Amino acid sequence: MTDGASLRALCDEAELAVDAAVVAQALGLALSPEVPSDPVARARDILARGESCVLLCTRTPSDADTVTLADLARAQGNVVILGLLEPSSTVQLARDLGAVAVVGVRPALAAAALLPFRAHKPWLASARGLGGADRAQLHLSPGHRGAGRFTRQDAGLLAYETEGGALARVGEPRDIAAALDAYRAAEHGERLSPPAVEGVDTAAVMDVIFGPARALSDPASKAALAYFDLPLPLEELCASASRAASEAQRIGFPVRVALASPDLRIGDHPDLALDGVDSATRTRDAFRQIMALAKNRASEDRLLGVTVSAATQARALLRVKLVPMPAGLVRCELEFADPHGVASGDGVRTFLPRSRDGIGRVLDGLRGRTLLYPNDAERRVVVEEVGDVLMRLAAFLHAFREYVRAVEINPLAVLVGGEVEVREACVVVGDAFERSMLREHG
Repeated sequence: MTDGASLRALCDEAELAVDAAVVAQALGLALSPEVPSDPVARARDILARGESCVLLCTRTPSDADTVTLADLARAQGNVVILGLLEPSSTVQLARDLGAVAVVGVRPALAAAALLPFRAHKPWLASARGLGGADRAQLHLSPGHRGAGRFTRQDAGLLAYETEGGALARVGEPRDIAAALDAYRAAEHGERLSPPAVEGVDTAAVMDVIFGPARALSDPASKAALAYFDLPLPLEELCASASRAASEAQRIGFPVRVALASPDLRIGDHPDLALDGVDSATRTRDAFRQIMALAKNRASEDRLLGVTVSAATQARALLRVKLVPMPAGLVRCELEFADPHGVASGDGVRTFLPRSRDGIGRVLDGLRGRTLLYPNDAERRVVVEEVGDVLMRLAAFLHAFREYVRAVEINPLAVLVGGEVEVREACVVVGDAFERSMLREHG
């Protein structure tokens, strides 16, 4: 710290405090490591007093704690630096909210060393005077000017120097690179007002979701979500083979035939849906085959029949799960729903609401993003379409957060051309209605 003030480092293990003290001494960083009984609560107190702090954790903070810390730092105009020991989606969640989050003690202290110079935007520093290896590790452009510069010191360390001559040792290149990435990402952090959709018939939605704690069937879930103008397929629920064939002829072939059940989900049982069914005879066969498979697989589960809808060609399938969080936020988990995507664990987490640019950065975090948009023109369409669905889902959850515990779309189909379609939905209702009735009747 340039002004001699000591920055507090809150650790949940004594070993972390020792490591932080050793690294801080090597950097000449004025740091006060502590091991409080509740590091998160201590961090809240420090941030509420208008001070910045470092939080080093072996145990990942909860999403609710992450939101609280980021909101406190933003409100007070200071910074919380979160250092986790293991890679976690919480790192990106914290960055999305404007916190500086990294993996490791040394990157966290590199971020702490740069904290007094945050206004200078050291991630835009000049690379002049550095060798090619250092420039490559720091991801600095040779053309950057006016944000200070990094210089080589002894023991393999780099220092940051402002144009005014202030200088601080920051760390090794790889640790500085991680800290600069965290600062860049935090620059894009957002905290927007809760989303809303105008003109929603709240009473009609309540009629659909009213009842005990349960997961609604796909048709019931879509009936509730339809009031928020989500892109739902034109489909009909059919309880007999003949009705399925009749509706298929009305919709027009080819069609998609999928099981309708609150217990067996297509996302978990993809063989209970058939695409490209091209005749009434095959529609009847598809109905009988799907119902037989479902009964053999789970004879006690509730089977409503099948849904028949127009067949559409999907470029990619996504699984989206949203859960209400404190302070008007919604946690969003988004991952590929195809077998290869599931096996690879290709997914991201963020908080909603987000701006369109924020949604774009979230989607860019998927390793298989080229399956969603092979070029920039299609990226704009997909970001717009997926972003619109996410914000409408977030608006639904925010409006009924007292009653709804989660919403899952599996899959959300990204169609050829960039449009999207909610193929299967599941609204999970909590026990708020039951608790309300118990209070009323004593």
